[in-house]
Amino acid sequence: MNIHISFGKTSCAALLLILLLQNFMSAQEIAPHGNRAWRKKGIHNGNLLRTMFFNWGEVARWPDQPSVEWPKGSGNSYVDGVTVLVGAEVIDANGDTIHITEAGYREMMQISPDGVEYGWQPVPGYANPDQDSPAMSDKPETWPETWPDKESDWNGVWNGYFGKKTAADQESFFVFDDALDKRFDYQPSPNIDPERGGLGMQVQTRGLQWSHVLAEDVIFWIYDVTNVAETDYTRVNFGMYIDSGVGGTDDSLDDNGFYDTKIDIAYSWDNDFTGDTGYTGTPGYVGYAFLESPGNPFDGRDNDEDGIVDERRDDGIDNNGNWKPYTDLDGNGRWDEGEPVNDDVGKDGIGPLERGYRGPDEGEADGEPTPGEPHFDATDLEESDQIGLTSVDLVVAGLSGDVTFETVGSEDLWRRMSAGNFDTEPHFNTNSGLIYASGAFPVPAWHTERFSMALVVGEDLDDLIRNKNTIQLIFNANYNFSRPPDKPTLKVVPGDKKVTLYWDRKAESSIDPFLADSLGNPRFDFEGYRIYRATDPDFLENRLITDAYGNPVFRIPIAKFDLVDGINGPHPIGVNGAQFDMGTDSGLQHAWVDTTVENGQKYYYAVVSYDQGDVAIGLAPSECPSVIETDVAGNIRTDINTAIVVPNAPAAGYQPPEVRNNGAVHVSGPGT
Repeated sequence: MNIHISFGKTSCAALLLILLLQNFMSAQEIAPHGNRAWRKKGIHNGNLLRTMFFNWGEVARWPDQPSVEWPKGSGNSYVDGVTVLVGAEVIDANGDTIHITEAGYREMMQISPDGVEYGWQPVPGYANPDQDSPAMSDKPETWPETWPDKESDWNGVWNGYFGKKTAADQESFFVFDDALDKRFDYQPSPNIDPERGGLGMQVQTRGLQWSHVLAEDVIFWIYDVTNVAETDYTRVNFGMYIDSGVGGTDDSLDDNGFYDTKIDIAYSWDNDFTGDTGYTGTPGYVGYAFLESPGNPFDGRDNDEDGIVDERRDDGIDNNGNWKPYTDLDGNGRWDEGEPVNDDVGKDGIGPLERGYRGPDEGEADGEPTPGEPHFDATDLEESDQIGLTSVDLVVAGLSGDVTFETVGSEDLWRRMSAGNFDTEPHFNTNSGLIYASGAFPVPAWHTERFSMALVVGEDLDDLIRNKNTIQLIFNANYNFSRPPDKPTLKVVPGDKKVTLYWDRKAESSIDPFLADSLGNPRFDFEGYRIYRATDPDFLENRLITDAYGNPVFRIPIAKFDLVDGINGPHPIGVNGAQFDMGTDSGLQHAWVDTTVENGQKYYYAVVSYDQGDVAIGLAPSECPSVIETDVAGNIRTDINTAIVVPNAPAAGYQPPEVRNNGAVHVSGPGT
């Protein structure tokens, strides 16, 4: 921000005003610093892939579990650790050209005299300080009272990728930076923020999971990197370090690793296809799919060959022209209730028919793109002149490996991440790891670039590639993918050799923004309920329906209830040969009694809502997530649509409830 003030004669008042303005500008340009005291661990478990993650950018952590456990509940782990890498070329205080690379990892980090790692630390304010977990979309108790990057009208709502809603069925959000890295004789903001160390890089991070059967083996990670320093960097590399661990905690030394630039994926597998003690089945393949690189909007070139030169996400321009204003059906020149708003939903990202809508907001249905709306600036992945993946370096991971994040390794990391450094031979039978990166590109002060990737698992290499192809479809749709209906709220009542379940109707009014009706509005696509019962909290014993390749894809319910609408039997769209059972037009119920239970046995129940899919676009049906969590202390947390119950015989002298004097009268409605 530049402010020029002219005075005929300089007065004390004028000088005071100038100083106040300078202080105001400095305050506006000083970003908060990371703080180790805000470190938190979370669990992503929104589909079949479950893993711990940390709000300083680390994913998985050997030997703790779950470290990329798949399938959820099996105990089979696949990754020992992951960290984000950002490196830049700088001139230090001695006039020397050096390269600083930031990381945040469990080992190989240099520690300050105060016991703080020189690297990534979480930025305060983006989670509830009284909770141990980073902010999760499905756990409102983990949200802060106010979001540091939002106005007060966001209080009490999710700070989502697409506004005040979740883009996925489960989403995490946190921010970290490198302000506490004082290893080098270098200051990124000596005039404005002299206490800041590192490079002055702040990273907003989102993890996204969908429960849909086509996306149930993947977590997406989106990193928005902002230079919050006063220095304009001309050469920056952005990448990842991955330490694989296929086969379990005690089987990390016999992995193989390679990559495929045709489909942009690096992957690992177990050399002898045998896991450690207690491992279930044959270890599969784990991969990191490269989806999006930073862009270079300053070189006058079409780096991604999309026909657009130097497109960017912060210029206030719909670079690729794919933003859609509201549809003026009656031609009166304004939006009227009932007309599709399309992308013209306002800065909060929510349209009139979507869940969480609180009324019109700034920019809604005004015919002009507004920051925060879909397919415009930050929410449009195509508005970036991506330079692509420029290096892949296969490494030996761990303390005995050939990589370190300490000062002595900073130049080595820069070399490994530099453009053109591609290993040509796979790694075999070792503690396999890899570094891949994109660069070098310029990052001026207060400029933001994005890097996104996906952690994906498959039964074998073919299954991994099929999953990668699905990932690419979701990414190409700008992370817009089919959502299942809302979760119903379940209550259970144990009895003598029976369990009674009852649930609400909330799911039946759900809409899917991914699908549209004939007018272009989001479509109501609820179809029915399925009830699962198991003796394990992850319902693995229900996952018995396999596809044409022998991979489990669907669970068998103990009961199901669906709309009487002619949508029944196997859905026409299959998943590798397996088809979802849409029901029998039985009609909906909101209570059910399970009389096939044994007293004293612990049972886990889930009531999930499912949708209709879409034959026209080849989309199979999806059902809402069903999550039961167990922490390291053995404490169990159920979701609103899951429950744990132990049926038992009544205690001696117990008198069951009864209705006296015909006290209950059915007045109206479908209640039973």
